[in-house]
Amino acid sequence: MIKIKVAILTGGNSSELEISLASAKVVSENLSKDKYNFVIINISTLPWAVLRNDKEIAKIDLNDFSYSINDVKYTFDKVFMAIHGTPAEDGKIQGYFDIHNIPYTCSSALASAITFDKDICKQLLKDDEIKQAKSVLVTSNNIGEINIEKKLSFPVFVKPNKNGSSYGIFKIKNKANLQNAIEKSFEYDDEVLIEEFIDGRELACGVIEIDNKLIALPITEIISENEFFDYEAKYQGKAKEITPANIPDSIRDLAQNKAKEFYRRLKLSGAIRVDYFLKDNDLYILEINTIPGFSNESILPQEAIAYGFTLKEFFDAMLDNC
Repeated sequence: MIKIKVAILTGGNSSELEISLASAKVVSENLSKDKYNFVIINISTLPWAVLRNDKEIAKIDLNDFSYSINDVKYTFDKVFMAIHGTPAEDGKIQGYFDIHNIPYTCSSALASAITFDKDICKQLLKDDEIKQAKSVLVTSNNIGEINIEKKLSFPVFVKPNKNGSSYGIFKIKNKANLQNAIEKSFEYDDEVLIEEFIDGRELACGVIEIDNKLIALPITEIISENEFFDYEAKYQGKAKEITPANIPDSIRDLAQNKAKEFYRRLKLSGAIRVDYFLKDNDLYILEINTIPGFSNESILPQEAIAYGFTLKEFFDAMLDNC
């Protein structure tokens, strides 16, 4: 059997570098060695490094996404995208692989860019059955013109408009601390989203496409020990995650059906995760992650296993369908 040549792409220069490296490690540990020849490609520095067994064995030739060892040239059939944040979740790197006709396991450049921009995505996901938290977008051009108190009531969340893994997010309870939080969030992005606090349960629903059919995975409830599901809660054990979530069947069905609907509406690909809040039997959409974490602490692998997949089967399905 001819093995499929796979590049597990990881690294980058975003604040989510650590999560990307952890995801790539889990993917590499669970891909079938009988079906795939794979290496990890770390794009954190130029030229990109080719890694096998945690050791650098070559550099990538960016002209055609290949590498050479002892004058033997190696190419790739597919890319498993394990980059969180820029330049993959925002769609920047997908164009490079489109030029070289190499398929990848995530959404297109356009779809990724749209979902990574929280403000634009909120506008596109307006829905009669799903609510949204009220929000205000702050840029360097309008920062002095927006009167937050007239549009939102405290507490509020202040977050980078284009970032992930809860970096640069602050829960602000009064006006006195607002400006400082905005300035800190600007360290992560050139736009800041200020969003009303929804005092509800936090839910997540993964979706994967297999053979043109969408599968909504069991829903996870996240119960954070901290004030919200921040980086420490996500990746340092400060949260309890319950899969499947103990919620009414009607809420489960609505969350799963809408997650699949949003997947089609935004023309997404691969495995994604939709995050919600549940308050008084009303669902509020929080955001969509087009490249959710694949690390041992991440939600999507937990949901995949709860559905009945092994991680080997789940990652294999992602590669088969790209």
